[in-house]
Amino acid sequence: MIELRHLAPDRLALGYAGDVFNTAAYLARSAAPGTVDVQFVTVTGDDPYSTEMRAAWHAHGVGDRYARVRPGGRAGLYLIRTDEQGERTFQHYRSESPARDLFGPDQPAAIDDAIAGHDLVYLSGITLSIMAEPARARLAEVLAETRRRGGLVAYDGNHRPSGWPSPSAAARAAGAILAHTSIALPSLDDDRLVHGDASARDCVERLRDAGVPEIVVKLGAQGCVIADRGSMEAVPAVPDVDVVDTTSAGDAFNGAYLAARLAGTDRRAAAGAGARLAAEVIGHPGALLPPLPARRVPAATPPPRAAGEPPRDQVI
Repeated sequence: MIELRHLAPDRLALGYAGDVFNTAAYLARSAAPGTVDVQFVTVTGDDPYSTEMRAAWHAHGVGDRYARVRPGGRAGLYLIRTDEQGERTFQHYRSESPARDLFGPDQPAAIDDAIAGHDLVYLSGITLSIMAEPARARLAEVLAETRRRGGLVAYDGNHRPSGWPSPSAAARAAGAILAHTSIALPSLDDDRLVHGDASARDCVERLRDAGVPEIVVKLGAQGCVIADRGSMEAVPAVPDVDVVDTTSAGDAFNGAYLAARLAGTDRRAAAGAGARLAAEVIGHPGALLPPLPARRVPAATPPPRAAGEPPRDQVI
């Protein structure tokens, strides 16, 4: 989406961001060069801002191989305001966003098959909120196929109340996805609104009951709780951070955590990596840190792999 961030009451900075893209960008940033192939599955318009948005993906190491174009479509937009503590509020303008066509009847079956063939598929509650019920059902089938083929599914419930008619509607949609989820990455504040979880333990127990084998409950300045079916432990946040803007802190944590897990790092160390990147991000204005030139990918072209080099982790 187009991101407009207030620099002053009457001045805005233009950028391109969005929760799933942010996580994809931070995963690509956190992984060792050449070890992952990160692709963003969405639908964009053909307006100048959509074209610039795709260029921003490439700059952050995220490909557009499976991102379709809707002729005549226009990019969605959101505005960020931050208070004196760096806490942010959003205003979204995306009712006509082409991304709402995702998993709709015009999506080629070949894209479903490509998604299911990846090592990791990541999505969020915002993904679900812009999709119609038939599209969510199709998505659930693709995630089930991903798991059957041995891939992982990671899900962050990232809740925006304005995207849902009620918390119960969001909870029902999440339940259908959690049935296929390998790694849950919720924020307690979001899950308290949707599911009524009073504590991290409540959140972990609910996700265990849903069958999720790996759980990370994000707690903001209090760090996170990591859990599996038989254990649960707290991991602290980075202390004494000068907060400028909390936008994308959770997305950064998710990206670094998933990159570490794909590289074989244990859960506690992966959570530490997530906390460190989140601390860096909240000291910076806007959702995304400046891109690393070494991570840039060409448009719609898989990064080259030398003869004999092992396959990359395919992330979508």
